[in-house]
Amino acid sequence: MTILITGVAGFVGRHLVKYLNSVYPNVSIVGLDVVATTEVGKGIPGFSYTETNLLDGDAVRAILNKVKPEWIIHLASFSSVSYSWEHPSDSFLNNSLIFINLIESCRAECPSCRILSIGSSEEYGKVEDNCGLIAESNPLRPTSPYAVARVSQEMLSRVFVQGYGLDIVMTRSFNHIGPYQRDAFVVPAFVKQFVQAEKTGLKRVNLRCGDLEVIRDFTDVRDVVRAYNLILHFGERGEVYNVCSSEGRKLKDVIATLERLTGIQAELDVDRSLFRPLENHALVGDNSELRNRCGWKPEWSFEASIVEVLEYWRSAVTL
Repeated sequence: MTILITGVAGFVGRHLVKYLNSVYPNVSIVGLDVVATTEVGKGIPGFSYTETNLLDGDAVRAILNKVKPEWIIHLASFSSVSYSWEHPSDSFLNNSLIFINLIESCRAECPSCRILSIGSSEEYGKVEDNCGLIAESNPLRPTSPYAVARVSQEMLSRVFVQGYGLDIVMTRSFNHIGPYQRDAFVVPAFVKQFVQAEKTGLKRVNLRCGDLEVIRDFTDVRDVVRAYNLILHFGERGEVYNVCSSEGRKLKDVIATLERLTGIQAELDVDRSLFRPLENHALVGDNSELRNRCGWKPEWSFEASIVEVLEYWRSAVTL
């Protein structure tokens, strides 16, 4: 069996390759990304890496013709909502075109392949404060260029399932955290600042932050990659699954957890430039479809994840 992973050099790709190798040690894993080289998959038998720009449809088709994967996991994207506000056309066009190049190539070269299309909780957009947990049946009201591209990706998936018979399953993945995540994202950005203070012997940190009343649903990345594997096995063709913990936390509560774990107090430096033009106040998902269909449940607690993120940044930050 051959599994192809796009965007393999990123945060989730690193954990996904390691997990897949642990459960399928004899499987060939082919990783694609735009960077020249990557440490992801290093030393793992059966892993190969190819530098590829998915905007080049001919190159993608040639790879699929050669590899003929049984599974494709599409992680590749510009995944920052903030970046999409700064570069809306670049974010939308990149994320939409790389996906249609992939599924068009799949239709031509390996039409029986099962594709996992990774989407985002940002697709739900603004929800009513009293709606409770967000289920897959909730309406999609995207509020950023990034989210619009993710909705477009999902709609294209449904068209290619219904019109061409492709085997595509989809996710709306909520926030995930864990070691190796870039500090362009909120939790590692906070953790890095605490660790910098810790390493300089400070007992207080001037913490640059945006809107701390925002509520998000955080899942450990290792639980996320387990979910992706289970969806590939048990997910129904053409269906979408929330990948989430079903627990919401205000960002100010994340800071309180870091204060308790490090013994460092935060002095908040609220930066209005970090506020989004349109903010989704609360995104907390209902994971019952994933639990019932695939037998998944989270294994990592939020605090255990934060401890791991702290340890990663303690090793990564040098002064």
